[in-house]
Amino acid sequence: MKKIITMISLVVISTMFIVGCSSLKNSDDLYLSNCSDNMTGMGKKYFINNLEDGNYEIEFTAKEYEYGVLKEEHILYKSTIEHIGNNSTLKIGVADGEESDSSLKVIINDSEYGTYTLECLKNGYDIGMAMSILDEDKYFNLDSEVAIAVYSIGGENRITEGLNIDGEFEIGNNNLNDLVVYMKLHKTN
Repeated sequence: MKKIITMISLVVISTMFIVGCSSLKNSDDLYLSNCSDNMTGMGKKYFINNLEDGNYEIEFTAKEYEYGVLKEEHILYKSTIEHIGNNSTLKIGVADGEESDSSLKVIINDSEYGTYTLECLKNGYDIGMAMSILDEDKYFNLDSEVAIAVYSIGGENRITEGLNIDGEFEIGNNNLNDLVVYMKLHKTN
């Protein structure tokens, strides 16, 4: 009887160990983490961690929703970058431009690329705008879009509801506009 209890205990403990280890994040997984650089205006920078050296196609898109319905998709910036470094991080981000030009700028390693004018941002400056960002590390895969920021513009009564983009999220129908900015990486070699 002691042998049976010992065998069952060993099987249970082994199973718990295997399940526990498989649920841990692999240290090689890509993830976004907050960058401590301060930005003026409504913008945010992140680090892409555990990025291998190589060439990547990087794409920033913005999906514009009006009262929860997808209205338009904008390609803010698309290019091939070479990542070589002593560390495995790449700094990326997005920032709004001047109020007068209603634009977004893409940031890669502290350089600004592509200024894309978006009419819905003009409404945000007039009505009121909230920005939602990642508060926690966010794991993602190559070739998948990952939301890095949302600009929400108030609807009726100028009330603006922000979104939590740390996990799965759904665009509501309470805001006049939600502009979701996505980043996607594809390794080319």
